[in-house]
Amino acid sequence: MRNHKRWTIIALIIGIFLLALKCSISILSPGSGAILNKGQTVNSSFLVSFLVNNFTLVQPGRGTPFDVNTTTVAAGATNPAHNEGHIHVFVDNVYVTIWTSTNGIPLTLVPGTHTIRLDLVNDFHNEFNPGINATTTVNVVDPLHSAANSAQSNAGNAMYYSLGALVASVVSVILVAYVAFKPKPKP
Repeated sequence: MRNHKRWTIIALIIGIFLLALKCSISILSPGSGAILNKGQTVNSSFLVSFLVNNFTLVQPGRGTPFDVNTTTVAAGATNPAHNEGHIHVFVDNVYVTIWTSTNGIPLTLVPGTHTIRLDLVNDFHNEFNPGINATTTVNVVDPLHSAANSAQSNAGNAMYYSLGALVASVVSVILVAYVAFKPKPKP
């Protein structure tokens, strides 16, 4: 029984270690698929923040050659680089750009609902098998339309506050006049 527990603990530790070695990408913000900020409404220009685990982002052509579907070292290579490459950025299933930095990805999109997908790929732009990607959906609003609505709302609020201030001023003047010109009681 004691030996069984020992092997179970060893298997659990090995399993955790193997999971930690797995390459992954997660979108932190924004959108429905995000981990930290699930807010879907964004302005037309925004940053997609992401987190890459056990993967080194490199410029294309700088990595070590390898077979993307295995960890087999290609001819002339000295060590496998199954965790090197870059990110392919897709918007609405259309390729947009590659990304090799851990900084957020700046995007500028037209108003509407858009799906953003980030794919980890190897140095030669080949996808891993199975694919390593993350997806989120955002709703881009027109900043001018939003600003116009906001300005219109602010103008409406200012009008109501001004009207309220005017009424309060008139009431104050009437009260001051009443107190000032109130007939004095005769002694």
